[in-house]
Amino acid sequence: MAETLVTLAFLSAMAMFLSTIFDNGKWLASLTAVFCGVAFLLSPFDSIQQTGGSALVIVVSLALLLQYYVNQGVSRKYLNGTGGAIILLILLSMYPEEGVRESVNEYSLFANIQEILISLAIGLLITQLLVNSLSFDNRLSIAAVVVIVTLFLWGELLQRGILPVIISSCALIGFMPLLESKVNKKIGSGQGRSTALGVSILIGIILIFATTFVSVSTVNRIGSGDGAIAVALWLTLAITGMGLIGMLLPLMGFDAHPRPEAWGWRLSLAFSPMLLTLQTDLASHVLGGVFLAIIISISAPLVLEKNHAKVV
Repeated sequence: MAETLVTLAFLSAMAMFLSTIFDNGKWLASLTAVFCGVAFLLSPFDSIQQTGGSALVIVVSLALLLQYYVNQGVSRKYLNGTGGAIILLILLSMYPEEGVRESVNEYSLFANIQEILISLAIGLLITQLLVNSLSFDNRLSIAAVVVIVTLFLWGELLQRGILPVIISSCALIGFMPLLESKVNKKIGSGQGRSTALGVSILIGIILIFATTFVSVSTVNRIGSGDGAIAVALWLTLAITGMGLIGMLLPLMGFDAHPRPEAWGWRLSLAFSPMLLTLQTDLASHVLGGVFLAIIISISAPLVLEKNHAKVV
């Protein structure tokens, strides 16, 4: 029964993602939360100690907070699209195909409650970072940083599979507006926008390849020779492809930013490491390059565009 409910949750999350091209779907996040919540209740209590149980609790907290913000009038298409994609990724990567099974280990009530609290915090954090990418809030951002540091220290986040990559990518998304708002006030409508966009993308691609090559060279099974070059090229191609696809987001109505194509490039770059986790365990090695490429994309108009009309 639990596996059937998880399948329904997966389909509901898929509907959330696809709702970006329709005008309906306001309550899809609640539906996803209900399916995952009931599936967790039907599973053994200590399933929270397994990736499958943890994934269900993360999705419940993530989806419920998404629903709250949608009801508060925050962009439904954006939250359903990004939140639905992350939920799909979590369920695909963390929930086992055979479902959650009885554990041979015994866990204390305190240990189970601790894991539930950590999973709830991760779901809430991911949602808050997504909301922060739409409307940056200094107080909530400080709280998010505290939660991230706490999870890495107390929650041993580095040992939790794909979650470090997901949280790192969401942090990039959530804190992009902080830099964008500072730069957008200075650039206004300058000349040479196409040139600035093209040059920033080219430099970004070079930085992604260079930093990825340096990072994967430290992996023992790859080494620092031709293997590292091949892996770095493959990862760079995947990241770049997703970034270029993101430049089409303005065609779907996401065109409220001063530089919508550049914003789509940055947003997709930030999401790409998460998507790569479905294919490889080396996704974390692109994070440094993605961060640098985003910084270059944000700051390029200040350097490459001319005759700025400053925004007051």
